[in-house]
Amino acid sequence: MNSHLPLHHKTILVTRPEGLAESLLQRIKDAGGHAKHYPVIKICDVDDANRQLAIINKLSDFDLAIFISPTAVQQTLSKVKSLPTGLTLVVIGRSTEAMLNNHGLQADIVPADFHTESLLRHPALQQEKINGQSVVIFRGKGGRELLGKTLSERGASVSYAEMYQRIKNSINSLSHNELNSIDMLTVTSNEGLQNLYDLTNDKSLLTTRPIIVPSRRARALANRLGFGTIIQSENATDDACMQALALYWSTKA
Repeated sequence: MNSHLPLHHKTILVTRPEGLAESLLQRIKDAGGHAKHYPVIKICDVDDANRQLAIINKLSDFDLAIFISPTAVQQTLSKVKSLPTGLTLVVIGRSTEAMLNNHGLQADIVPADFHTESLLRHPALQQEKINGQSVVIFRGKGGRELLGKTLSERGASVSYAEMYQRIKNSINSLSHNELNSIDMLTVTSNEGLQNLYDLTNDKSLLTTRPIIVPSRRARALANRLGFGTIIQSENATDDACMQALALYWSTKA
């Protein structure tokens, strides 16, 4: 193995759900590292699909469709044969945009940064534009309310289509030896971070591992949980995670 690769001989824990981790796992391997997959979140169908189906059956009534995540795109387009012509497609983040592209669709509105606050700053979502518009937000069950609440305050009619739910995965705790072998942890959400902490028996050892988090909110949670070395990446994408990994280990060379 090339010792000049940025993650040479480093073991990186990836906590993304099954089906959403493959790209990052491969990129870590390509960078010379060993990727250990420990999916702390499981993606499931919602328990009650009646409201979901009701919204899907009247998609032509909406002006804008907002997709919160790549999973929201996957789960929606697995149930919708085609989206109505003229429906403005909005995404949060490049990964979600890429997932739309994989299904042969193009996003009309993409925020400059990868979070709700950035999307709310987009000119097309200001009050003079969004007032009177009908908006559907495709998301997981129990997501943040900031986006819908703010758009409603700006005069939009907002409906939520909860296309999936994320639950804590039923997996064994990482053993003492496994934790000792890990050089860095990666998480892509507050929920994933909390699940990792809750699932791990040896919390004192877990919190000694350096951890990459995707946001200020996740950094604050990691700090409250007692992690000693917290690295905040620009966002939750593969690119941002790999950049943070490479930068951190370059300073340790």
